[in-house]
Parts: sequence; structure tokens; C-alpha cells
Amino acid sequence: MTKKLLTLSTVFLFVCLHASAQEDLWRKPGQLKANISLVGANVNYELRLLKYATLNLEAGIEMGVSYSNGSYLGEEWEFALYPVFSAEFRQYYGIARRAERNKRIDNNAGNFFSFTGGYQGSPITTTDYYSPRGTAVFTPAWGMQRSWGRHFSFEARFGVSFVPDDGYSNSVYPSARINFGYVIL
Repeated sequence: MTKKLLTLSTVFLFVCLHASAQEDLWRKPGQLKANISLVGANVNYELRLLKYATLNLEAGIEMGVSYSNGSYLGEEWEFALYPVFSAEFRQYYGIARRAERNKRIDNNAGNFFSFTGGYQGSPITTTDYYSPRGTAVFTPAWGMQRSWGRHFSFEARFGVSFVPDDGYSNSVYPSARINFGYVIL
């Protein structure tokens, strides 16, 4: 009876440690990444707050592009390069189900809902007529983050951005973001 109990206890302990190890793979206390996307490059640090909630702090440089076909300026392409800073609260869901199905959960891989508050600074460089000023941006979104290998990641976010203006008008527009990243820590 003692050998059976010892064997059963050992198997139970192994299963618990294995499940705990999978959970700990996802629940990194913090994760530092360098990302590149179609419109820029950034560095972010994702800090675990709760079991499935994180705070993603980000700083980078993005590019804005516009095309003008007006009678005043004529036809021309314009661009600006500007700094961006943001803080994003992410609530992940379905992590336990992903682990049960033997899908990757390391490097915080999973689906999430998020709310981002950010600031787009004044342009570092710009064409003559394109002169956006610094502005705040708020974006509720749905996203997913996946791991490729040990250090590479893919992230996609889709939502609606709200840009409060200086009292004349507010802007609401669709927001899409795709990042390819390298997990540093």
C-alpha cells in the first residue's frame, strides 16, 4: 500500500509541476522586446500585473504618410517621422485552453483585449506642408501575440482609435497594427 501511495504521489507531483511549469512559461514577470512594423520600430516592456493581465509600456518611432490632391497644394506625397509613447493594459483569455491543446504559451503567446493610451509627439522630420503636432490617442482593441521559436514573436492588433482634438473636432478611425519582434528578456 505504501509503494502504491508513494507512486501515486510521485505521479501527482510530476503532473502538478508540469502544469505549473507550463503556467510559469506564460507568466513571465516581465518581457522586453524590440519590434519592427510597416510604419516604424519600437521597444516595449510587458509587465505582468495579474494572472492573465499585463501592462505593455512602449516607446518608438513611427512614420506618417499622406497624399494631397488639392487645388492649393497640388499633387504630392508627404510624410513625417515622429516619436510615440504608449501604455497598454492587456487582458489575456483562453490561456489554459491553449495549454491543454498543446499550443505555445511561452513569451506571453495568446489572444487579448486591450486598452491603449498613447502620445504621438511632434515630428522629428517632415516635408514642407505636412506638420502634425503632438496628440494623444486612445485605442480599445483585440489582439493576438504568438511565439516563433525561442526569441521571435508576431503580434497583431485591431481596434478603433479616438484622437481628441483642440475643441474643434474629434477623430475616430480604424486601427490595425502588425509587429514582428525579437524577445530580448
